[in-house]
Amino acid sequence: MDIFLSVLVDQITFVSVAYLIVGVFLGILGGALPGISPSMTISLILPMSLYFETNNALMLLIGAYQGAMYGGSISAILINTPGTASAAATVLDGYIMAKNNQAGKALGMSLTASCTGGLVGSVILILSANALASLSLKFGPPEYFGIMLFTLVLIAGICSDDFWKGLALIALGLFFGSIGADPIDGTERFTFDISDLYDGVQLLPLFIGTFALSELLTQTGKSVEELNKPADVLSIEGNHLSLKEYLSQLKNIIYSGVYGCFIGILPGLGGSTAAFVAYADAKRRSKHPEKFGTGIIDGVAAPEAANNAVCGGALVPMLTLGIPGDVVTAILMGAFIAHGIKPGPQLFTQSIGEVYKIYIAIILSVVALYVIGKLLLRFFVKLIGVRKSLLLPFIFILCVLGTYASRGNLFDPLMMVTFGAVGFILRAGSFQLTPVVIAFILGMELESSFRQSLRVSDMDPSIFFTRPFSLFFIVATVIFTAVTVYNRMKKR
Repeated sequence: MDIFLSVLVDQITFVSVAYLIVGVFLGILGGALPGISPSMTISLILPMSLYFETNNALMLLIGAYQGAMYGGSISAILINTPGTASAAATVLDGYIMAKNNQAGKALGMSLTASCTGGLVGSVILILSANALASLSLKFGPPEYFGIMLFTLVLIAGICSDDFWKGLALIALGLFFGSIGADPIDGTERFTFDISDLYDGVQLLPLFIGTFALSELLTQTGKSVEELNKPADVLSIEGNHLSLKEYLSQLKNIIYSGVYGCFIGILPGLGGSTAAFVAYADAKRRSKHPEKFGTGIIDGVAAPEAANNAVCGGALVPMLTLGIPGDVVTAILMGAFIAHGIKPGPQLFTQSIGEVYKIYIAIILSVVALYVIGKLLLRFFVKLIGVRKSLLLPFIFILCVLGTYASRGNLFDPLMMVTFGAVGFILRAGSFQLTPVVIAFILGMELESSFRQSLRVSDMDPSIFFTRPFSLFFIVATVIFTAVTVYNRMKKR
């Protein structure tokens, strides 16, 4: 308790709260602008966070994460275009409400449901993370190898319509992660005599190139008329959400928040899956399911509560096991490591103060989200009508400057452009980027756990099958692979 109170005093200062507010503001802005996803928003904010103290950087990044998950609902409701994938379910009823002169009510429900769902996810994170970290302290290299192997195969199956495509993307991510010095004996691998690659592929060029630049390249492939056309934004004048209407949806919001949090814990699923699952469940529980899709407020409350609850859920495996729950937490994990915070069970025994900082930041981000969403809604509404032809060049400049500024090395922007081209090619081929990035993040730990296990056992591979947890995850990997392949063959 003494440590928590000390951290609380240090964390809640005027400066740190200001960083949190800026983070939430930038997150909402990035989420509200169509085409600027949460992962792209965090990637663009990450370079500037490296210059801030750890407390302030945590507040900035977590605030941006929470804000971006909500921001997509603004454009979903007002222009029928979800700013983020997690807001796709909100379109179903939110836009129809806006057309029926209930935009104010839909936006009010979106904000309050997002904040309540975010609070539900935060509480579950705080209650479950310590217990899971205590259990994972009993794990050794074989167990971690089994967990990460299962995670990668799970992501390959979930994040791609074709399991073999997913495995190929995992292999590509592992290849990127293997470039540079060998983690055990230090020999060079795949550096092609380029000295800048000896330290491996840097996080920033890969993140910014894969998510931000590849999206810009995709957007520039659209017609000139589409790029220059301002969005047709519906008016927000009209009905506003009442306290009675909010309370009538509270049960729906809490149910959806719990769904969203637990879906967020599962690797690779993310906010869009949580939103549609919550929407379907709300429709199933409703006394009037036929009204869903016709502009019913229940259809806004459920997906918005779920996608913000994902924030807390996705942080559970990232903080306790060092395994990111989705692509945004993979980027956050890279940011934490850059600030000297290495996620995993040791974080809870050696740096519990840092864990408390994250808890405090995610709770405060919910409060900041509500305040900023209330005060600056009209400002965000005006911005979502901006032309893409004005927005895209500005984002490209941020990509280049952010990548260069981190190390002052011209090689990093070149790598960013390279990964941007790779990401663009993958997007053009309808490949998901999530498996590549998470495999890149986990690759070195996966290899280290595998090789450490063999060293401990004198090169005897039976160590993976004689330890219960390791055996469980390896068997689960085999079963999941067999079932996925069988279902694919059966479908053919």
